[in-house]
Amino acid sequence: MLADFFSVSTDELLGYKLSEREEEIEAIKREMERLSEVGTLEERISYARNALSRYPFEWKIKENLACCLFYSWLDTRNDSFLTEAEALCKSIIEECKDEDTRCRAIDTLISIYRETKRTDKALETVNLLVPMKYCREFAKSSGIGDGNTEVYIQDEIDKLTDCLGTAITNYVLAEDLPNDASTWDRKIGMLQISNELYRMIYGEDMMFYHVRLSGNYWLISTFQMSSGKEEEALNSLESMCHHAVEYDKSYRRNHGKNYSSVFTDKLIYPEPGKEFHELKEHTECYDKLERLQNKRYDSIRGSERFIAVVNSLKEYAK
Repeated sequence: MLADFFSVSTDELLGYKLSEREEEIEAIKREMERLSEVGTLEERISYARNALSRYPFEWKIKENLACCLFYSWLDTRNDSFLTEAEALCKSIIEECKDEDTRCRAIDTLISIYRETKRTDKALETVNLLVPMKYCREFAKSSGIGDGNTEVYIQDEIDKLTDCLGTAITNYVLAEDLPNDASTWDRKIGMLQISNELYRMIYGEDMMFYHVRLSGNYWLISTFQMSSGKEEEALNSLESMCHHAVEYDKSYRRNHGKNYSSVFTDKLIYPEPGKEFHELKEHTECYDKLERLQNKRYDSIRGSERFIAVVNSLKEYAK
């Protein structure tokens, strides 16, 4: 119990087996990842609290709880959740040595300050992060003498591509930017550029990145339906379906395989594990099938093309 409480090496503590502790913590993290997709916020908070009572100095559990509390506050406006989340984040930022966990806590704290209109605090917290040009991927891509420079360059290209593609999607979805009929064609154009960016870097054999195009084509269809462009929306939904199916196929068969593009052929679609996780309690096709239940699609629901999309998604939905 002392070893668990203080999160220290246990060689001196009566033969306590460190490997068992590590295995239990990994199991806790996997369950938190699973609950992040299928659990309610109440379930996630309860589970994280119980885990933290057993391992009070396990920073990733603490960061998970802070994030869940923040999202629960967004739903309930229960200020006690926000106060606790803020305190947890500050504790992680001040004491945690793992930079990835610390950065996630900083990101959550920025969100807390943004949502509560504490702009000065948000800017102060943003400055705790390092500039993009000094990130580890940038440093490695310049070469560090271990013979892996090409891999490091491709890794940087991979991460920059996804960051840029995601930034474009966030640009389209930003809540504090205009979103009326006069902006929809422009937003569709942005998402199409994002899709072309992924195609340029990964080629047609996108494996994991099919999921990005699936999401973008779904978003495009929402703007097209709102504009009354039903035929164009059906085209987008067919593309969405294609990439959703290809992603789900790839998830089942391509882990451990190399990408084929000249920009990424030294990289592999990694196995889910400590350094890589996909939220796959449900498939991408399941997710897109759920989104098609929205009433915006009622006017085309009887179309043969729409029905074909639904049937294709059902084949891989679980």
